[in-house]
Amino acid sequence: MGNVQMENKAGLGEHHLLLFGTIIQGFAAHELLMQRIMAHVLGTQPASVMLLTRHLPFEGKRMALLDLLRHRRVPRDQFDRVGAYLNVPLALARLRNDIVHSVWTKAQEVDSIQPAWILEPLARVKPIHATPDVSPGEFIEDEDEKFAYSLDDLTEIAAALENNRANFAAYLAEVRLVDKL
Repeated sequence: MGNVQMENKAGLGEHHLLLFGTIIQGFAAHELLMQRIMAHVLGTQPASVMLLTRHLPFEGKRMALLDLLRHRRVPRDQFDRVGAYLNVPLALARLRNDIVHSVWTKAQEVDSIQPAWILEPLARVKPIHATPDVSPGEFIEDEDEKFAYSLDDLTEIAAALENNRANFAAYLAEVRLVDKL
């Protein structure tokens, strides 16, 4: 069958798509840790908690876990550390939601122009929040929606998620908030 290169209609390359997948997997790994904590605290199987929380978004699972830890009177320092570890993916929830729910396109650098032979700027991608048939005057993006990500940005985000997950898992094992990892 020949070598097939992954590229979608927006011109996003294989690297972008792989990084999107890595970021989504980073969120899934954090969600699994949250479900394992809930199962441990409740004294049940992780599969039962997964079944009960499968329809909750990341933010919903996070709130359910923190509410449960508060209700079960987990020591305050552990509660605070769990919350701090979960703040890392929480801060990236908009990116996760855009990866899952938005079409992406190559970003145009605003207010800059230069010959390509001087410097090839890093390719950046951005989520599209309006459909292509909407005229510019009909859809107004908020300032915080006008952002783009380079391959380096996405690589750093994926690495930060994995690093946080590894440290979080080590902490949970240390304080015995999960059964064997």
